[in-house]
Amino acid sequence: MRNSSRNTLRAGIALVFSAIVATAAFADDTALPTSVQKGTKIVLADDANNAASLLKLSGEYDKLSADVSFANFTSGPLRLEAIRAGAAQVGAVGDVPPILAHFSGAEVVIVGVVVTEGPTTIIATAPDAGINSLKDLKGKKVGINPGTAQQAIVFRNLKASGLKPEDIQPINLGLAEFADALRSGQIDAAVLKQPDRARYLKSVAGTGAREIEDAEGGNKNLKILYAAKSALADPAQAAAIRDLVVHWYRAHLWKNDNAETWARDYLVKDQRLSAEDAQAVIEAESGKSYIPDWKSEIIPRQQDTINLLQAAGNFKGKDLKAEDEFDHRFDGLNDKSESAAELHNDG
Repeated sequence: MRNSSRNTLRAGIALVFSAIVATAAFADDTALPTSVQKGTKIVLADDANNAASLLKLSGEYDKLSADVSFANFTSGPLRLEAIRAGAAQVGAVGDVPPILAHFSGAEVVIVGVVVTEGPTTIIATAPDAGINSLKDLKGKKVGINPGTAQQAIVFRNLKASGLKPEDIQPINLGLAEFADALRSGQIDAAVLKQPDRARYLKSVAGTGAREIEDAEGGNKNLKILYAAKSALADPAQAAAIRDLVVHWYRAHLWKNDNAETWARDYLVKDQRLSAEDAQAVIEAESGKSYIPDWKSEIIPRQQDTINLLQAAGNFKGKDLKAEDEFDHRFDGLNDKSESAAELHNDG
């Protein structure tokens, strides 16, 4: 009788354990909601209309299942503040703002990553600064905006050229101030993204101002979408963010084969570059965008950046692990993933 009771207990435990395992497996499969409720709204903190234009020009915006609007901010830290304040649920950023969010406990996680090949963001110099190579940055005044991808690009290029962060004179400025600070000689060099770099160099043509090519690995070329955990905890908003990520991926790959449309309708019409300067931007950024693997490529890249910044004295006092910056439910999504409308086409 006693043995029978024991066997019954063991069978019961096994049954409960099996149920737990099955429930956990089911939860993993369905953890990321896919059905977007009518009226769901998302605000994306954007930079110079870039994500908005990408989605709209590619035609992907019209396929979004949520009501997505955009608000422009000039730097990643400002986009993070917008999310903290509840003014946005998603932000389009580079590689360092997620580290800043992680360090500061901002409850924001990465949900999408694209790698864009080519010199999208490199160092530009002031007129007559006498900087012809990365090594010439020694002793120079370099614009730094803490918590941005531009900061990491400076540190990577210094390291590659045998210099240390203490070998330069860092001048803390907002990203929007870099170009004017270069023109006025307030700083000798700064990392400028396109189309800002094209505008700046045209305005100082003939003065000795120039671009300094990145060292190998100087720029990780990451375009990231990150989202508030509070939004991801809401099933309707989580589904809307998943849908946004899929269409954002498709839009990036659309741009690979539609550079002329991008130049005409974004760089010229929206960003007010001349047709000649827009074409120069396109030619300089001839690399293709692709959707990378998180585990083998992106998480190690992020860890390298964390280590670089912490070695330079940033983000002290915490052991930051790159994998903690990601919402891993989004891992594996790509341009071929079904959107919300495709998954729920029965209305």
